[in-house]
Amino acid sequence: MVGIGDGAMVPQPVDSPRAAHAPGQVNWALAILMMMILIAAIAGVVVALFSGMPTLALVIALVTGAVFAGVAC
Repeated sequence: MVGIGDGAMVPQPVDSPRAAHAPGQVNWALAILMMMILIAAIAGVVVALFSGMPTLALVIALVTGAVFAGVAC
């Protein structure tokens, strides 16, 4: 009869992974990038509306909202 080894049923110690935080420069770069995307989106919506293209303005607003929602999650 084949038996189970002596240490097979003993729980093995597991080291939990540490949470890694991004350096401060990465956080500032992401903040500047998101601010530039927001400013460009607002400018795009305004230009599209004044050019008589409300559908394009709506598409720009929806895509920008999706980008910000994705980053927020």
